[in-house]
Amino acid sequence: MMSKKIENLKDLFIVKGREIYDASKQEINELPNIKKHTKNQGLKQVLDNQLNMAKNQKTRIQQALNKMNVSPEGEKNESCEAAIKHTKKMISRSKDPEVRDAAIINSIQRLNHDKIASLGALTSYARQLGHEDVANSLHETLNEEKTIDKKLTDIAEN
Repeated sequence: MMSKKIENLKDLFIVKGREIYDASKQEINELPNIKKHTKNQGLKQVLDNQLNMAKNQKTRIQQALNKMNVSPEGEKNESCEAAIKHTKKMISRSKDPEVRDAAIINSIQRLNHDKIASLGALTSYARQLGHEDVANSLHETLNEEKTIDKKLTDIAEN
């Protein structure tokens, strides 16, 4: 599956959609463990929101790819995997709880910024492919990611 050539915009949409699907699965698996290491209550709440968003995002991406008659499985989101690995490393190296929270915020924002870029592109691709309903669903997810990012920035600044 992963070795298939990208010959057109639909192929690119499928590859990038599968990567976002995989990122959602990784977040669902890892965010509860990351949350255990946070001290700030606001950050814990944002991580809960991020987890719920990842579950909704996984469903939306699955539905979008199903509308194109393809499975959501088949790609690994390597940037998400790297961000989570980096987060775990920062957690293990940060002894001060407030510094650890700051490291977690930074890592989660790095992950979100990658997803924001991907979701923006996917929304555009869906529109160009004539899937306005899929584009609207992806745009909703994009806005959720931006909201989480803003909340993380607010916590970091306070």
